[in-house]
Amino acid sequence: MTRAAFELHTDGLASAPPTVTVTGEVDVTNAHDFAESIAALPGRRPLLLELSRLGYLDSAGFAALDRLLADDAVVLVLAPDSPIRRAAELVDLPFHGDTAAAARTLP
Repeated sequence: MTRAAFELHTDGLASAPPTVTVTGEVDVTNAHDFAESIAALPGRRPLLLELSRLGYLDSAGFAALDRLLADDAVVLVLAPDSPIRRAAELVDLPFHGDTAAAARTLP
């Protein structure tokens, strides 16, 4: 099995609110590393996790996001044209359509 790859773009960590953009793919081969990488990022929580450029997310990836959401570690952003938005809707994953809407939900 080929290992999927993701990248965390953390240049938004210093912004208010702290934002991390994820690209690539998250599946069973790297979902644990993905969740651990997000949890290990410095700064206050929750982070805005911008997933609109993520190309693929399987059930292990959705489970990782569920755990991060349960820990109040992230608020999710999925643009209308995101490749994974429809799947996120089907599994009732809570997300916002843009970073401004997501930021308004933060304390």
